[in-house]
Amino acid sequence: MKKLYILLLAALSAVPFTRMNAQCPGSYTQAQLNWDNLDFYYNAGLNVAPYGYRISSTNYTYVSDANEQTQRFAIGSNYLTIANSSAALINPAAGTSAENATHTGELVGYTGEDVEFVSTLAQTITITFNNPVRNASFTLYDIDLAGVFTVTAADAAAAPLLVAAAPQGVTILTVAGAPGKVISDLTNAGLGTALGNADNRGSVTITVAGTALNPVKTITITCTAVGTDPVFWLSDINACVTGSFPTNYHQLANNRPFVGPTQNMPDYFLATPDNDDVYLIDPATGNARHFLNDPAKTYVNSLAYDPYNRFLYYISENVSVDYTNKLIKRYDYNTETSSTIIADLSTAFNIPTFNSGVESAGCAFYDGALYFGVEGGTHSSGGIITSRETIIWRIDFDGSNNPVSAYQVFATHASTSGPSPQSSIHDWGDFIIRNGVVINSNTARNSSNYSQSKFHHYDLMTGAVTNLYNNPGTALWNGQIGMNWAQNLYYFRANGAGISVIGTYDGAGNLGATQNITLLGTGGPWPGGAGDASDPIRPKCDFGDAPASYDPYSNPAIESPAVHERADTMWLGTTTVEATSWSREYVKRGTNGTADSDNGVATVPFLQPGTSPYLAQVSLYNNSSVNATVIAWLDFNGNGTFDAAEAATNIPAGPITPSSSVQTRYLYWPSVTTPLLAGATTYLRIRITAAAASMTSSHATGYFEKGEVEDYAVPVDNYPLTTQLLNFKAILENKQVKLNWNVTEDANVYSYDVERSADNTNWSKVTTVNANGTSGTFSYDAVDANPLKGISYYRVRIIESAGMNRFSAIKQITFDEFNASFVMAPNPAKEMTRLFIEASEAGEATIQVLNMQGREVLSQKKQLKSGSNTIELPLAETISAGTYMVRLTTGTKVLQQKLIINK
Repeated sequence: MKKLYILLLAALSAVPFTRMNAQCPGSYTQAQLNWDNLDFYYNAGLNVAPYGYRISSTNYTYVSDANEQTQRFAIGSNYLTIANSSAALINPAAGTSAENATHTGELVGYTGEDVEFVSTLAQTITITFNNPVRNASFTLYDIDLAGVFTVTAADAAAAPLLVAAAPQGVTILTVAGAPGKVISDLTNAGLGTALGNADNRGSVTITVAGTALNPVKTITITCTAVGTDPVFWLSDINACVTGSFPTNYHQLANNRPFVGPTQNMPDYFLATPDNDDVYLIDPATGNARHFLNDPAKTYVNSLAYDPYNRFLYYISENVSVDYTNKLIKRYDYNTETSSTIIADLSTAFNIPTFNSGVESAGCAFYDGALYFGVEGGTHSSGGIITSRETIIWRIDFDGSNNPVSAYQVFATHASTSGPSPQSSIHDWGDFIIRNGVVINSNTARNSSNYSQSKFHHYDLMTGAVTNLYNNPGTALWNGQIGMNWAQNLYYFRANGAGISVIGTYDGAGNLGATQNITLLGTGGPWPGGAGDASDPIRPKCDFGDAPASYDPYSNPAIESPAVHERADTMWLGTTTVEATSWSREYVKRGTNGTADSDNGVATVPFLQPGTSPYLAQVSLYNNSSVNATVIAWLDFNGNGTFDAAEAATNIPAGPITPSSSVQTRYLYWPSVTTPLLAGATTYLRIRITAAAASMTSSHATGYFEKGEVEDYAVPVDNYPLTTQLLNFKAILENKQVKLNWNVTEDANVYSYDVERSADNTNWSKVTTVNANGTSGTFSYDAVDANPLKGISYYRVRIIESAGMNRFSAIKQITFDEFNASFVMAPNPAKEMTRLFIEASEAGEATIQVLNMQGREVLSQKKQLKSGSNTIELPLAETISAGTYMVRLTTGTKVLQQKLIINK
């Protein structure tokens, strides 16, 4: 019976890998760890190929014994750890890869390169699956000359599992023992047999099936007798793993480009052109817009965007490659701040980073993980070049977005090996991951010859390169690779001084025609390089904040809320400073008409019940090179939507021509009939965009590229006090708000309530002033002795004997009890300067250093005491010489002075 079982397994071991899917039980998927596309590195020795190096006459190695003895590798959507109890288990000849094709007697399903081991008495190789698997299997090759091994397995509770061992039909091996298996070659009178590397008589396939209740967690190979030929090989590893890779991973609804009535949002990805800036790239037009600046070093590189958390992962590097640079950064797009997420990739995750550190590589984000590339480089000694492998690592995060584990996903040699000069066969042109396939753009170049550049398509589940597309010529062919939300692939590259181009990649080795990249809007210049590209991204926008009924979004493919992408030179408001004029939002933030920083309408008029005219004044700014259109809608029928018939007449009519000054328009509804009663609230929407976008009264919702949208809550009341008000004032004086109003009233007015609000929505009474009680014109005063800090709103409510409530216009007051002033010395400064601050009371201050483009290069928070404060401001080496602005923010006050830095 045992003999029959072994023969059956031997037959199964000959089944090709492509047919093994049927062996996986339900909820499991077949996967393979394929050594052809991975690097099992080892401590070769100080300045010994391939992993050693030499600096200033001192020898080093990138791989320690600890690195070698614990290595992690992807196996489909799972990963496993191979732990060697002794560094002596891996000891191939100098300059040789540990995974190699030296053993050529291959079995179907376990072909290609294998890991070469040297058996050492009582030492173990332990394979631990991160998540337990079913039907784990591999082959041990070349057990000969009296070698003896024991293979055992266990589940997650350390309970032993049955191990099946299947030698070949003609074999020198003896298999015995259960649940472990002892494998030896003592069949020939105990003398053993020497086998050549093409001979499979010393090969045995190990299978641990596990059960539904007890899947496989660990497999341990123990050397119990060392033969006179101790070398053996571990093949590829097959297993049925839980989980799979998602399709359409980047196609979130919240990351989808918006659609509009006449124009749609570009389908962006990010790119950097060999400088310290990152840009939004519209691949359809080649237009680029500034996104991020990090002046820490000369270049930003290795871009990967997480659309779920809105994080951009990247690195900073200088012109000269620094092998000690192992730092990975993360830009939080929610807060628009950068931080270090991994200070040292090698220390944190046992990852050797070789000649280039983390520089000059590639990056992508997929399946909730950061896929990070490390450049392999070469070892050179005595005119002999030995290639290292370029590696992609997967870095996983916990629920708090902290990196917690890393494992190897893909590797390929950086160059040919042999007498100098060698040929470059891989150089990062970035990679992207789409539907479980790594699409690696390899831009290998030898002088001006790009014949070695190619696209590798690598299947994360099977561990195989499914497609390899070679450069059809010798000229520059591919480049950096990016992907938009629609999952179309693009390449971009430098094309002469100051010029970069972009084109499509069809995923089948064919590149489309190129178009030049053109920089639009604000931000640093485009230098014409090709540093790196990224996954898709949707930029922040400005949304309306009326209730949800005004912005239907049930089908993102055909409808979008009222949204404008940017306001570079065109917006609503009384200021010519963009930063204070519009809300930078990723999704619609509020639904009450007060959540956004809307400042186009200073005072929102009341809407009178019944039939009446309605007039509002809007301030706007158009300093672009094109005419703009402004349209307003008032929901006077109260149906929760902005209908085309509810659009205003503009006075004066016509387009908003360009001007460097703020302009005004009157929004006029000559006769409005509303069913809404006194005390109700409706909403007003105003939009401005380029006239060329052809916005009409039917376009209260949807996307427009330029401009801004603002929504306002409109109170409904019978006879607003503004019809009787001669003058209403609110003035901040000596830390008190003094209010005065003059009214024409009759005997029906009982009193006046002064009301205050922090949000222009929720009101509370401050005081009551009794009315005169007779008909005539009168003046009233009130004082708020304890005003709110920050921005607050005031109005007057008329209390009439008939029970009718009417209101005044609303006045805004800004009260900042905190006063401060500062001087700065030395100025000019070199390494540091000091701020001498006089503060009216204790409180927190934010100190920022901004360059002349308004980008922050330094920021810190300090607690100030009442009176004199001295704050030392160190100027980091990364801040270059030039003119800067030092900004001091205390409460709502902002003070700033110029600072000149000489280095």
